Amino acid sequence: MRDTRTAQLSTVPPVSRALFAVEVADGPWIGDNGAVVARTGERGTWTRSATLAAVAAANSSYTAAESTPALEVRDGLLGWRLATTDALSWPAGVLPGALSGVLEMVELGARTVANATLWSLRNDAASGAGLWLDTSNAFYRLNYSDGTTTRTATLTSGQPSTGQRVLFSWSLAATGALTLRQSINNAAPTTATAAALALPSAWASGARWRIGRRGSTANPAALWWRRMLVAPGVLSADQLAEVW
Repeated sequence: MRDTRTAQLSTVPPVSRALFAVEVADGPWIGDNGAVVARTGERGTWTRSATLAAVAAANSSYTAAESTPALEVRDGLLGWRLATTDALSWPAGVLPGALSGVLEMVELGARTVANATLWSLRNDAASGAGLWLDTSNAFYRLNYSDGTTTRTATLTSGQPSTGQRVLFSWSLAATGALTLRQSINNAAPTTATAAALALPSAWASGARWRIGRRGSTANPAALWWRRMLVAPGVLSADQLAEVW
């Protein structure tokens, strides 16, 4: 019988210089154990509690079973479509400090759902010190909590509509100041900022990188996403592009 283990493990992503990086085109799904392996090596977990219909492949559509990720092609690019029934997360070993990051996605209507969360660094209970990108139900916003007080950088222009590709880049300064940038269909970005708030000594115990949720169940969002990255320091969008 042919040993398939080598073929299955050949999808292990390349190494990244980031603190955390995952890109769907790397083929991060490993069939042996269900791990979703980030480019930076973290072995994440994923579940979905229902099938997902009408997932777009290259030349047709299909229904993704509960046990398989919904890989979907949009504009010739491979991404992962998340329903609100998806839970996807990775361990996060990063300490509070100056951080920057990127999330590339396609809008599927999450913007109009209050508190729907695109990504987060939060524990299962969605409490304590953390970072997260969610929506006011009109605009997207970046949030940072030291465990007691929350700072929020809310965009005041730029409302992506369903089907538009969105690139978010963001930074958390060493002072605890926030900057969020949003580019829709490669247009010039709109920007929001929030005032400084001293960083805690640690993020909440059990905090994980999550896509599509704020905690294990809190504030799910439907989206198609292509990649996510977090790097040390305060970096511009161009500088972040060099980290992959």
